[in-house]
Amino acid sequence: MPRSLRDLVTVSPPTFDRTSFPGVDRQLGAAHAPFDRAWLMARFDEGLQIRMLPPPQCGIVLFQPGRLSWRPIEGLEDAVVVHDLRVDANGAPRVAAERLWDGVVDFARFYGFTSVLAIVGAEEGLIAPGVAPGRGWLALDRGPGGARLVARILQGPVAMPRFPRDWKARGASLGPGCILQTTGESPALETRAARLVARAAEAGIVVRRDRLTCPEQARARAVSPGATFSVICEGVRLGGAEMSDTEILAAFASQRPS
Repeated sequence: MPRSLRDLVTVSPPTFDRTSFPGVDRQLGAAHAPFDRAWLMARFDEGLQIRMLPPPQCGIVLFQPGRLSWRPIEGLEDAVVVHDLRVDANGAPRVAAERLWDGVVDFARFYGFTSVLAIVGAEEGLIAPGVAPGRGWLALDRGPGGARLVARILQGPVAMPRFPRDWKARGASLGPGCILQTTGESPALETRAARLVARAAEAGIVVRRDRLTCPEQARARAVSPGATFSVICEGVRLGGAEMSDTEILAAFASQRPS
């Protein structure tokens, strides 16, 4: 096993509660975090890998085989997809992030994958630009909201992965009315969605939930690159977790027949 991986802490179902991962996940806050424990345990059965920087350093990376990824990317069957990567913003975050990126690349190379993929952007569920990978990575595609699909190619020739081209059709396929689409990975976002549905109902507005429950659904139906939280009205995605509750409820109200 490459040294870069040996120097990282492996988190697995038997060791999950004995590592500092739950605390670090909470500490390294993000709109889509901390992750739901049951969701993570189910993902381990799908090949999820979690690595951490050894204490006292603070950083985590989650990645999966492409065919089991929960992010909407096409042509990822032979790739590893980074689901999340976060480090402590204090100290030297880019150096810390580079150690995690190196670990994922070495894992993929060791097990014969053709590439490592990640989606960088400001949307919840994406890798923050401040810890994006650097030298040796290629920008393959751009998606909604400025999301960037980046790759480290390990062997080739390979067909280059890309974002779906049917974002509008995905939204339209959900039908009329107001919808909140989530993946279940974030308890905070699930709780928020439930609260918004209840508040809308009090105002006489019906809001449907579209819960993506498996990686195939996430890749085929997610209406945004981050996938974790989308506000959809009449087939159009209006935004995600960056919208305030007031903004979301106002958008829902605007769709109510007069």
